[in-house]
Amino acid sequence: MVLVMAIQAAWAAGGRAAEALSSPRAEVVERTREHLRDHIYGGWAGMLIGGIEGLAHEFKYTEEPRASLPDYPLLPQGARSDDDNDIEWVHLYFMDKEGALKLPYARLAEIWKANMNQGVWCANEQARKLMNEGVAPPDTSDPGRNSFSAYNLAGQFTVESYGMIAPGMPRTAAELGLHYARISVSGEPLQAARYWTTLVSLAAVREGAIEHLLRAALAAVDPGSAHAEAVRDALDQFQAHPRDWKAARQHFHAKWFLKAPKTAPGKWNDNSTPLNGAMVALALLYGAGDFYRTGQYAMALGYDADCNAATACAVVGTRVGFAAIAKLPNFQMPDRYVNRTRPQLPGECRISDQVDVLVRLAERVILANGGEAISVDGKAGFRIHLQRPALLPSK
Repeated sequence: MVLVMAIQAAWAAGGRAAEALSSPRAEVVERTREHLRDHIYGGWAGMLIGGIEGLAHEFKYTEEPRASLPDYPLLPQGARSDDDNDIEWVHLYFMDKEGALKLPYARLAEIWKANMNQGVWCANEQARKLMNEGVAPPDTSDPGRNSFSAYNLAGQFTVESYGMIAPGMPRTAAELGLHYARISVSGEPLQAARYWTTLVSLAAVREGAIEHLLRAALAAVDPGSAHAEAVRDALDQFQAHPRDWKAARQHFHAKWFLKAPKTAPGKWNDNSTPLNGAMVALALLYGAGDFYRTGQYAMALGYDADCNAATACAVVGTRVGFAAIAKLPNFQMPDRYVNRTRPQLPGECRISDQVDVLVRLAERVILANGGEAISVDGKAGFRIHLQRPALLPSK
């Protein structure tokens, strides 16, 4: 009963919990469309900021973390295409244009052949090469054909937006994330795809300490996976070193980078989902819900820091919303996104236009999962049928 009351109270924040968890019907929350858009905007802007501003720190700190937390601007020139955002942007753009939440793999192969010819690396680059050889997704993520697929970070940095468009619906978020992640990754990276989509989805509707959300999202991954072990390790290290982020980070370097963990055939490299996922979890824990500070930790902890900052800032941005980010003292980000890489998409658009695409997709997801368009406090809104995190099959 205490757990039920705690979850009800958390979900009620920012909206009304319209059903008790003990009800035979699904528990629901009600959100205005304006509220929903603000939190999606916060997640998308956070992902853009973290990924692009984090590039200055990408693979700069391996043996040791950065000596101090870096200051960083908040995209004073606006945003631009980068693989931390534009692979998802391509998928989202065509999902909206073609009215399909799960674009068929045959169609995705056409889209990739037309658009993914620069600005892709490792597992994504190899998947694209395989398409030229006539290999269709998801066989493009077969480890026998794609040597990067069993560890590559594409399972993390190409999926966060699917949590944004499935607020409070983590199973649906994970299902979407898995569908698109399977283009290039398999095995452990699919655990990451489940986890980060679930966490972002939960962050959209649930309040409380980030530690509680990190633990709740573990229900979406195999408890015996390296990813689950990495997140549990991050939680343990934060408790052991609540004021010493460097000590927590070096634990992972010793256990996960220099030595082989029990759950892996070899050490996890600096482009792997378990090691970098642990860095995101540490950034979220030490950042304690502060958007800017979370980005600082994600960049300073090292390894694939731009991807990690994109994910960490996507989670916190989704929680706090864009209005809160826009109030930060150094916020100057113009409403501008420049596409340099994906030829079938607009060469330039507003970030707010991108957010409108995500909101339209979120409306489709809400309605497809039993939700309703309603009036909330006299404003247009939605009744969202909440889901509990759960482990979805890999295939």
